[in-house]
Amino acid sequence: YYDKDSSLSGLGEADFVDENGIIISDVPVQGYKKIYTQNMVGVILPFTFKMWKFGIKKRDLDNVAKELKASIARKKERLCAERIDNAFAQTYTHYGQGMSRTITTVGGDALAAASNAHTREDGGSNMNNIVYDGTTYNLPLDYAGLKAAHRTAGLMVDPRGNPRIPDLNILVVKKNSANHFKAKELKRAIESGRIPESFDNDGAGVPGFEIIALEYMANANYWGMFDSSKALSDQEGFQFVESQAAMLDPINVVYKTKEIQTGVTTLFDLGHNDVTRSWVFSKADQTTP
Repeated sequence: YYDKDSSLSGLGEADFVDENGIIISDVPVQGYKKIYTQNMVGVILPFTFKMWKFGIKKRDLDNVAKELKASIARKKERLCAERIDNAFAQTYTHYGQGMSRTITTVGGDALAAASNAHTREDGGSNMNNIVYDGTTYNLPLDYAGLKAAHRTAGLMVDPRGNPRIPDLNILVVKKNSANHFKAKELKRAIESGRIPESFDNDGAGVPGFEIIALEYMANANYWGMFDSSKALSDQEGFQFVESQAAMLDPINVVYKTKEIQTGVTTLFDLGHNDVTRSWVFSKADQTTP
């Protein structure tokens, strides 16, 4: 029911040892903790007896099962996309088909996923993972924005202050938005070896990337980038903790009415302990946090 993630930092930097000198000692720093609580998500599909007998044939049962599982997939996709839409907030309201729920989105440091004040486990200087070029935060998605994203990532450190620079290789946008088309234009220009939206022959200074276009993402202006080698681990980035995959329930008959019911349920939770060192985010409105 509960799954607890508790991290432990690495060590600092080794040092010289003089002859007959004492070797320095060091101990890891306790990292942040995050508890994932399993939530049940499900839906029931009822049929009248006559609908079942005359309308739902054996060959249609597979379609019923696929649609039930698809409804679970829609919920997961929407909840995942809402993490990007609400990356700058600590809570938000999720409106479901039959009920609403307040969802807390903070990580182990009790801050939103996107913040310029992420605390360090060892008490060192705060870190920022909002796209920042040194002057302006929340740059729009363009070539300058890409460079600012990599600059932002270049300042990240591990819990002991050692450089911890992610290789941003995945760009996340809303599907078929202006950002999606801009991302494809930038990607093509960079892969062809030139600066996007430029008439000179210089090569682009940022590496290529892959695009994830989310159908359920609501905010067309928001965009983010992450390092897939880090953000898809079980230590960093957004986590999807599932104790039960979508499972079809056995058919149930209500004897008083002869109604026939079938359904599907799943158990999972979403969240993060640490996205600071693997993700950068932008509202694209050039505002200061």
